[in-house]
Amino acid sequence: MTPPARNTADSVAVLVCAECDSAFDVAAHGATTKTGISICLACSTAYYTGCAECCSLIPLDEALTRGDLRLCAECYAKPPDVAGAGSLDQSDIELLIAEYTVLHAEEKRVGSRLEEIKDQLKDIAATQPRVSGAVTLRAGDQAVKCSFRTTLKCDAEAVERLEQTLNKNEFGDLFERKVTYSPHKERVQDFLSSTDGAHEDAREMLRAAVRETENATLTVVPVRKQ
Repeated sequence: MTPPARNTADSVAVLVCAECDSAFDVAAHGATTKTGISICLACSTAYYTGCAECCSLIPLDEALTRGDLRLCAECYAKPPDVAGAGSLDQSDIELLIAEYTVLHAEEKRVGSRLEEIKDQLKDIAATQPRVSGAVTLRAGDQAVKCSFRTTLKCDAEAVERLEQTLNKNEFGDLFERKVTYSPHKERVQDFLSSTDGAHEDAREMLRAAVRETENATLTVVPVRKQ
C-alpha cells in the first residue's frame, strides 16, 4: 500500500517511495506503477520499465518480452496487433483460408518438381568442364549456373588427439575454436522469476544476455474423411 502523502513546512506534498523509503516531491520527482504504488524517480529508472502497449510502469523482473518490446503480463497475453487483421469479417477470413490451402498444395507440387529438376541439372553439370569452379548450362537465352565448392568437416575425437601433438600456435593456425550457447528456456524463466538477493545482479545480466522471440507456424489441417 502506498504511504500517505504528507505536507512539509512549505506545503509541498511528498510521498515515501515504496522501494527505498525515501521521501520525494510528488509533482517533480515521482511516478506511479501499474498497480498504483508510488516510487521515486531513481527507483523507477533502476527497477521499472514502461509497458510498450499500455505504457504503465512495471517491475523489470516481471516484464515479458515479445521481440524488442517489453510488456506487462496483461498486454503480453493479448494476441499481437497485426495491421488490418481486426477489420476482416468471417467471409474474408474464409476466402483467405481457401486461397492459402490451394496455394499450399501447389507450392508442395512445384517445390517437389523443382528439387527433382535441380538434382538432375546438378548431375549434368558435374560431368561438364568447370570454369572458376562453376558450370553454366544454356538453353537459348535462358541459363542456369551450378557452382561447386568444397568444405572440411571435423571428427571431434580425432581433432582432440591432434591437438595433443601440436603446440597451441600450430593448432590455432589449423582450427578455429567456436563456442555456442543454447539457453534452456524453462530453467532461464525459473531463474529470472526467483527472488533471492544473492543473484539479483546475475538476473539483470541474464535479461541482457537472452531475448525471447515468438514465431508463428501455419499448417494446413487435413480434411477429415467422412
